Amino acid sequence: MGNSNHKIDHYSRRKYNSQCSLSSIISGSCTGQSQSVYEECRPWSRISRRTWTEGTLNDPLNSSKTAWPVPKFEAIFLPEFKVREQPINNEYNFIKFIAKGAYGRVYKVEDNVSGNVYALKVISKSKIIEENAIEQVKEEVAIQKAVSSHPFIVRSCHHWQGRKTLYMLTEFINCGELYYLIREYKTLPEEVVRIYVAELALAIDFLHNAGIVHRDLKATNVLLDNEGHAVLIDFGLAKWLRPLHRTNTFCGTQEYMAPEIVRREYYGHEVDWWALGVLTCVLLTNKAWPPPSFLLSSPASRGFLQAYQRVWLADAGVHEPCEPPGSRFPCVR
Repeated sequence: MGNSNHKIDHYSRRKYNSQCSLSSIISGSCTGQSQSVYEECRPWSRISRRTWTEGTLNDPLNSSKTAWPVPKFEAIFLPEFKVREQPINNEYNFIKFIAKGAYGRVYKVEDNVSGNVYALKVISKSKIIEENAIEQVKEEVAIQKAVSSHPFIVRSCHHWQGRKTLYMLTEFINCGELYYLIREYKTLPEEVVRIYVAELALAIDFLHNAGIVHRDLKATNVLLDNEGHAVLIDFGLAKWLRPLHRTNTFCGTQEYMAPEIVRREYYGHEVDWWALGVLTCVLLTNKAWPPPSFLLSSPASRGFLQAYQRVWLADAGVHEPCEPPGSRFPCVR
């Protein structure tokens, strides 16, 4: 009872004659209004505070919110790698080690909730910074995300960063590398090679049409799925490169390098087709052709090349030219 007059006085002070919106009040365009000092200084209601960032200011950058500083060790990998504070072991169970790369390791992991199996690439941030490969690893995840829809390219599932490491989660291809198939059987029948070459040619053509050059096609970067199909992986050296554009970065695996790369000349998408040709020779003969030393020789050695080719074919057991893949697969032409 003793507070009733106070409540009436409070509500009477809240009343003011205004037909202006909240935005006009904030901008100061609403003049001639009789507002008390209390009304000008009083805090907004819950509704006003809620609509401040939703519609009144239309602030897409959320500048009205408090901006907490992001550590530089995390900021340099944004926005491609989102920050996640939750420990990796809380989400995934590490089953086994698969392979080791230039900047990290690849593990077979299982999702603790869904039970799905993935391949997880764990990369050291300090190693990336030391090798000045920040843009390279950011470009890798961007490219993988862009081409994951192709049936003969590994599917990218997720990527994020922790305090000291980067994580790249992809689908798990469980039948191993094409390299181990070669190591076990030495050479493969032409009918099988033709299928693998056609599938990889489709993947390469898809990359090139998307403005991407792979630059590291080799037997260890091709996996086999449950149905025996080839799946292209590892985009660590891939690069955005529009058709007819050139680059001159020296990279790749020596046995699969095109002559332009070895000679440190400008090159384009054609280096992937060269690597596919070398891989075709490896599948048929278990030997890479031509030897890298020849790539640095002069044009005068063309006669030596022809003689070496005859010896190489006879030694590899290939006595007749193999039928080109395009003769049965028009899409490869």
